[in-house]
Amino acid sequence: MSLANFLNQPNPPALRLNRSSLKTKSTELLRSQIINGRIPQGTRMVEQELADLMGISRMPARDALIDLEHEGLIVSKPNGRYVIELGETDIQNLFQVRLVLERLAVGQAAQHRSTAYNQMLSRNLVQMSEAIARNDRDAYTQSDLEAHQIIWQQAENPYLLKMLNSIIGPIFMFIASHTEFQLNWHETLQMHQELAEALCAGNATAAIESIESQLNNSRELSQQVFEKLRNQPRQ
Repeated sequence: MSLANFLNQPNPPALRLNRSSLKTKSTELLRSQIINGRIPQGTRMVEQELADLMGISRMPARDALIDLEHEGLIVSKPNGRYVIELGETDIQNLFQVRLVLERLAVGQAAQHRSTAYNQMLSRNLVQMSEAIARNDRDAYTQSDLEAHQIIWQQAENPYLLKMLNSIIGPIFMFIASHTEFQLNWHETLQMHQELAEALCAGNATAAIESIESQLNNSRELSQQVFEKLRNQPRQ
């Protein structure tokens, strides 16, 4: 799909930005549009088209694409930049790396528990619960992502944070594009609650066991998604 086709949809989303903090805001906006599937996998990302769409100059649009490439959401090819396309092997490889890194993250986060982090985790659980109650898939995915980002920050390891941020975009892009396959969001909420409780108590062992269970569940779900996609009749 080309970006021009995306722009020519009957009701394309408004992506206009204020002039302040253009690079940061354009990166955040494009990240959200990609992860939520509004800009589909395989879309060619042309700097000038993005700049015109968001009402900014070409430079911040280019900077945003570079940032998203570092996050694994954009890939450079000889003829331009594209939104990454993920296959089953890609997802399984990403989950293998993520499991190792998140084990380390929650173990370190448990050692740095504080009232401030506990409150952030508590607010996040409320947001996730409210998103489930509204059946709001975008908000649910965002709250899920933010839960992990809070924990990575709590680990207080900038190198670990950088590595996790470089792989999480593609994983959550996949999750967001297939939320219809996840029938029990309350199960995910319960796993997040268990993880938060372990972190708030400073129990590293329980936190590691919880994140392992959570990520293994996500990996199994991804396998089910690909299995269902393989069995769908071709159009």
